[in-house]
Amino acid sequence: MKATLILCLLCLFTYIFIGLINFFYSIEVVEEIVKFYGFSLNNLKERPYVLFTSIFIHGSIEHLISNLLVLLFFGVAVEDEIGAKKMLIIFFSGAIAGDLLSILFYPPEVVSIGASAGIFALVGFGMIIRPLDLSFYPPFYIIPLGLLGILYAIYNTIGFIFNVGNISYIAHFGGLFTGVAFAYRHKNWKKGLKIILFMIILMILLPLIIMYLFNL
Repeated sequence: MKATLILCLLCLFTYIFIGLINFFYSIEVVEEIVKFYGFSLNNLKERPYVLFTSIFIHGSIEHLISNLLVLLFFGVAVEDEIGAKKMLIIFFSGAIAGDLLSILFYPPEVVSIGASAGIFALVGFGMIIRPLDLSFYPPFYIIPLGLLGILYAIYNTIGFIFNVGNISYIAHFGGLFTGVAFAYRHKNWKKGLKIILFMIILMILLPLIIMYLFNL
């Protein structure tokens, strides 16, 4: 759990630090910081470390809070399952994979920020290896990680298809597939995958059953 909390604190402190810069200086200075430390192909060529610095920068409080919630739920579960070191490997591998994949879809000057790709790697791993772990997530309250992961995958797919918001959905997919690839190496991946498939089938059939019972 310590590694997960450290990641959360790094994201939080970075947001506070940039907020203070905005307060004492100007939004223009903040924009320059984001452009300099955010990820893009142009930045990668000049400053390879943006693969890491971009992870901890978030564009809004909503962006930060939503990422921290998912990072806590899946990060704690994954860290408890495989330990801090391996959890961090999955997180950073997913973040880097997501950024590199985004190069194929966006112009070289477009800058992306946030921990979402790394978090989606934890989602991909956690939803398969610990699908029945329960988490508290408003407004769903108590929900299994497997179901939460499926909902995030659906949300990301819809966002990608309809290009909703200024979000790098393709980077999320890069992280998600990275996490699933790591899960494939775990001894419980077959059992977890069966549970995920059952949840998906249930999500498809349940509305049909309800419609049939109530003659809708």
